[in-house]
Amino acid sequence: MRRLVVVLVVIGVLGFGTSRGLDWWNYNVYTPMAQSSQQVVFHIDAGELPLQISEDLYTQRLIRDRNAFDLYVRITNAGPKFEAGTFLLNRNMTMAQIIDALEHGRPDQLLVTIPEGFPLKFQAQYVEKSGLGTAADYLAAANDPAVAAPFDFLSSRPAAADPPLEGYLFPDTYLIDRSAGVKELVKAQLAQFGNVFSAALRDQIKQATPARPAESVESMVILASMVEREANKDSDRGNVCSVYFLYALGRLTPEPTYAELQLKTPYNTRNHVGLPPGPISNPGKAALLACINPPQTQYLFYFADRNGVTHFETNENDFERDKQTYGVSGS
Repeated sequence: MRRLVVVLVVIGVLGFGTSRGLDWWNYNVYTPMAQSSQQVVFHIDAGELPLQISEDLYTQRLIRDRNAFDLYVRITNAGPKFEAGTFLLNRNMTMAQIIDALEHGRPDQLLVTIPEGFPLKFQAQYVEKSGLGTAADYLAAANDPAVAAPFDFLSSRPAAADPPLEGYLFPDTYLIDRSAGVKELVKAQLAQFGNVFSAALRDQIKQATPARPAESVESMVILASMVEREANKDSDRGNVCSVYFLYALGRLTPEPTYAELQLKTPYNTRNHVGLPPGPISNPGKAALLACINPPQTQYLFYFADRNGVTHFETNENDFERDKQTYGVSGS
């Protein structure tokens, strides 16, 4: 109650009417900058003052009003409690939530960023570069049944899946305690997968739509993993309906040789009808959502031209004509 009185007094001094002042206060303190998730890495140096912190927050579009920040910090006495370190903030956090987060930093946390669309063994290289652990440690954690046990969305995975968590280790930026190590990262990735591919969405895919049949979580992740590797732009993802068939080669280049196209592997979908036996990468949010809610189209063919533009075609004649007209990526 005392804090509210102080707020009202200060608002009055600033020249606001009480009603208008409370609207200003609530808007700046309790309304986030964005409704959607937009992660922002934020750093506080040792000895940095609240005034500089507010400038940095404003510059990174995490708060909309530095006066409101300074006032809130003074009223709550949060300034002396700010911790030096790296923070993973989000533009969908309110200013009050951001200030609370800045009071609970840990200097022993590491930032780990894993891009979308990479298979597990390539994710491991990013983990090693972060300093959290070795690639081998990360691969071992991703093969540990105890780490995966709490996550029920893995129930549709085949028992003999290898690697067992391929496709489900969500690519994102994570802030992990150094002491917790790579197992904590794997848990965080699985938890984030469950947040993005939520229980509501997992129920949704059980029902067929005009654009897709009913699907299991596993089938949807396999399809999204292929779309992640194939699509050049988010706007193309919903239209992409084929397979990156060279996963078994253990590399990321999409231009196979003739000999490679003859390989006897279940991931070569030129020789095997249907989906490959498992995900070929770890897809991000855009690919997953594109597969859950695809558009209705008549497209049967697509290709990427020399400029990286994806062309979609409804028949083979147009497909072959446009390949001649625009060229094919890698040619």
